[in-house]
Amino acid sequence: MTKTAVFSAIAVLAFSALPASAQTVDNFVKRLAPPPSVSVAPNPLSWGGFYFGAGWGREKKSLDQGTAYQTLVPGGPGQPSNEPVSLATTNYLNRGHILGGYLWQYERFLLGAEGDYSFGDRVPTSIPFGAEPGYCGVGTTGNYICGSPTAFGSVETRGHVRGVAGLAITPSFMAFVSGGAAFGRSDTVGSHVGFALAASPSAPALVSGNSLAPNKNLVGTSIGGGIQVKASENLIARLEYLKDTYNDLTTSGAVVQANVNGNIVTMTSPSEKVKVTNETIRASLIYRFDPNESPSAAAALNWRSFTTDPALYANTWAGFYVGGGLTQNNYTVKQEGGMTLTIDDITTPGLDVSRNEGFARKMDRTGDHLLLGYRAQWNRFWLGVEGDFEFNSLSSLVNGKSPGQFGGASGANMTCYVFTTATSCVGLAMAGNLSVESKNHLRLMAGFVITPQLSGFFSYGKSYGTVSGSIGSSSGGLVISPPSAPLAGAATVTRTFAPENLIGTTIGGGFEYKATDDLSVRGEYLRDTYTWSHLPIGGAGFGGTIGNVTTNGFAAASNVHQIVNEAYRVSLVYRFINPQGDRFCSFCW
Repeated sequence: MTKTAVFSAIAVLAFSALPASAQTVDNFVKRLAPPPSVSVAPNPLSWGGFYFGAGWGREKKSLDQGTAYQTLVPGGPGQPSNEPVSLATTNYLNRGHILGGYLWQYERFLLGAEGDYSFGDRVPTSIPFGAEPGYCGVGTTGNYICGSPTAFGSVETRGHVRGVAGLAITPSFMAFVSGGAAFGRSDTVGSHVGFALAASPSAPALVSGNSLAPNKNLVGTSIGGGIQVKASENLIARLEYLKDTYNDLTTSGAVVQANVNGNIVTMTSPSEKVKVTNETIRASLIYRFDPNESPSAAAALNWRSFTTDPALYANTWAGFYVGGGLTQNNYTVKQEGGMTLTIDDITTPGLDVSRNEGFARKMDRTGDHLLLGYRAQWNRFWLGVEGDFEFNSLSSLVNGKSPGQFGGASGANMTCYVFTTATSCVGLAMAGNLSVESKNHLRLMAGFVITPQLSGFFSYGKSYGTVSGSIGSSSGGLVISPPSAPLAGAATVTRTFAPENLIGTTIGGGFEYKATDDLSVRGEYLRDTYTWSHLPIGGAGFGGTIGNVTTNGFAAASNVHQIVNEAYRVSLVYRFINPQGDRFCSFCW
């Protein structure tokens, strides 16, 4: 056997020992070639990387400057009084924000840092003068007083720097907590003490003072928490709560006093460390830069999610659902026209003051709600019907004290006008103790599936509420024009109504984000409008001429009032049956 034959035999035996699948020349070559590169799928729980976003929120601003006191020592018949008046104020605002930050991720745990800047609505503030704002009335026999201690001002949160810690619960849902510093600015924070006092035959007195805290930049603390839902791999929807607290403001305090014909009135506002709290519920849309993916690949993935993802058309928003959450109600009771005021100083040409307008009073209440509904989906559109029940939504318009008494914590209707020879302080306002409540809604809803996890919607339907109590109008004032005797007076006209059911209309809209296939988070705005027609009430007037000034004020309550409730709601929604889905019952197996 030749050498060539021996090598040929060895090669044949070696080749025959290979598996059948590897006995072709092509397969043999492939076995010798290096293994192909394997693409690694992105972490389905990935939330890490740089991000930026923007959004909108509802802020509750609370300032507490302590307690003021108004003291009356009568010069004749009557008992002394020392009445406390709270200097706490609350305002609600809608404000926007932008944010940016970075998250580090280890398995399901996240840790990061974030900064944001807030902008938008601000609380209008001004420093009152004289007896404004306040009520007029007879304190004790023989004296007439206009005025009441009043708080004013606001603190605006401008931004935050905070740490964020989170947990990735599912590939598209995470929860987080936050804490850090809040940066704000105070704007005209303080309180006003002032009144006009008339007690014949002595000359009347008009005194006022202000307790003020200097405008300054503030640094406080911020804590919060919330949830985030992926609308796509890089687009994230966030809902969160923030509470900012500031402690760097101290008011100066103020005391004013007048003694007219032995009647001594003193108003005192304390030097107080102001308690400032800003609470915010806000929603944000965030874009995340995935550190494991190029921007172009992320953009392509997002575009597919927005346009061609099969889940967009999979009827995943259809079915029966239940839910519940919080509602922040903001009621306005108003009427068109009914208030007229003219003041004419004859030493100047024409009317000096001319007002002809309506009345409005606002009140608010935070409550709860439950909801039940069904929606059917066609392609990327869905239609549904929903009903809900509101709890703890009753709010009351309360005057405090009537103009026939001294002061009143809810007066805030007095305006003083200063002329060359006179000062005219006049108040015209809606009066009464009215209670209003939105109780139920029944509405049609229409939505569009923006991404598999995000849907926007509009709603329209009927709202059901109740109204009861008293409503009317009040007028009062004090005109001082030496050497003439002062012009003083106050009147209130109200009518009390039995509880009455109201049916109105509701419109709204919002967004809903899927945390899982069946659990979603909803944020929405509702506007309920009711028309309340009732028996006529009448009106109250104040006016006359002293010296060179003629004052005429009249307030008449209409027999038709419009009641508007602007509600902001956050809900958790659970879908329990989807007849259009592959599984008829999501919890049956």
